[in-house]
Amino acid sequence: MTFEILPTFPTPIYSSQISHYDIVQTELEESYNNIDFSMNPNWGNTHYLSDPEFRENLIIEYNLENFYKEVYNHLNNYCESIEFPIREYFISSSWFALFKKGNYAHVHNHGDCDIAGVYYFKKVDDDGSLFFCNSSQVAEASIFKTGRLTTGCSQGDILLFPGWMDHGVETNNTDDDRISLSFNISFHR
Repeated sequence: MTFEILPTFPTPIYSSQISHYDIVQTELEESYNNIDFSMNPNWGNTHYLSDPEFRENLIIEYNLENFYKEVYNHLNNYCESIEFPIREYFISSSWFALFKKGNYAHVHNHGDCDIAGVYYFKKVDDDGSLFFCNSSQVAEASIFKTGRLTTGCSQGDILLFPGWMDHGVETNNTDDDRISLSFNISFHR
């Protein structure tokens, strides 16, 4: 007997280590040290953000040229791998997220942006993993319910995924701070 499982409408999530780690880390360290973090008052005691209202664009504001080049290269890889023709785009917003012990991110998505991204600037094992939720409403009532997929990312990793995809971050149970740089990409129409 032969059979095949067809991955019907899979959601592509891109994961890779950046190429110029030391240069990018130094660039981000310089900007990170100038940030005053605060929490979004409507979310409770979840996690700290460089911009709780998501109106800023740190990549542009701090001229993170080396990081921008990494985003460009990885976005091209992502689009090529899913056979999506790359077109002009812009990074509409970007921000640092800081997770101290006990912090987490509730399930959310990035609205109408085309691609959401995250770069792991400071991360240790067990400090709270990013997870993706099953977006199929049918799966919620099915015996095939898969729930959520937890990533095993490390410091220096970059992830790209559709902006509509629900995701969150597990609680940081360590004494180490977890710091990421998130960003939203929109393609010109």
